[in-house]
Amino acid sequence: MLCRKSNPEITKHMAAENITGDYSKLEQEYIQKVIDISNDVGFSYIVWQEVIDNGIQAKKDTVVDVWKGPIEQELAKVTKMGYKVLISHPWYLNIIGYGQDWRRYYQYEPTKFDGTDEQKKLILGGEACIWGEYVDATNIISRLWPRASAVGERLWSSIDVNDVDEAFPRLHNHRCRMLSRGIPAEPVYIGHCEHEWRNT
Repeated sequence: MLCRKSNPEITKHMAAENITGDYSKLEQEYIQKVIDISNDVGFSYIVWQEVIDNGIQAKKDTVVDVWKGPIEQELAKVTKMGYKVLISHPWYLNIIGYGQDWRRYYQYEPTKFDGTDEQKKLILGGEACIWGEYVDATNIISRLWPRASAVGERLWSSIDVNDVDEAFPRLHNHRCRMLSRGIPAEPVYIGHCEHEWRNT
């Protein structure tokens, strides 16, 4: 915000639009212009959920990325408005926990919200995301894998494939494949990979 507050051209524009000091209105105005330009040239787009939450007028084919909670309420609201949804909220891989945190990512069901079957059909899928405040070249690969594998299997599987105990050996074996290919993936839990103990 500081850069906006210190810019005399922005301050002058806000005064002319009668929105002095209301930087959320300034952001709404900017986003609406970008969307209008995209509409004029025939582009489709994906927007963060706050674009819709803030009342921006978007085309009905807009895809909304739901990245903040409370997720069930947000999914119900956005799909009720007729928008397609991409979910990232439950799969931020930078939010790590003690132990087998991949289980939390695996157990989330994207269609578990109060909505009609038609609303649930608007859920296109999801994405694993990671913010960069606490990752760099030294730990990004191990932070991603095998957590992102758990997200991937969950998203590519049917609703009834959700048992973490059944998923564990698949993720463990996949982690071992990654290690054998030189990808330094974290352990899924206690155990070892066969190739680590092979006598040569």
